[in-house]
Amino acid sequence: MHATLALRQLASLATLALSVACLMPRMGSAQSRLSDATPPFEPVRVVRPFPPIVDAPYIAGRDVDDEVTAKELVIGVVVNGAARAYPINMLTGPSREIINDHLGGVAIAATW
Repeated sequence: MHATLALRQLASLATLALSVACLMPRMGSAQSRLSDATPPFEPVRVVRPFPPIVDAPYIAGRDVDDEVTAKELVIGVVVNGAARAYPINMLTGPSREIINDHLGGVAIAATW
């Protein structure tokens, strides 16, 4: 039962991620939005770099109940039909906030 709930949550999150990705081209580039800002965008301070997680371990959906609780928050991503969920607890903390990964043949960065 928990696996079914977790998979439904993953499917919902993946659908949301795909919907957002489809809307992004219509929103214009970040640079064009920043150049239209008033006052002009100027970075105030550069913060320390966030060390990324590379070669992140992942588990098959059938094994999700052993590692992820049904109430755990995840970021769902779908690229070229391939789906993956990144638990928020992997992205929270002073030393880990970015996961660099490859999904569906595309390099991605999951961050919180």
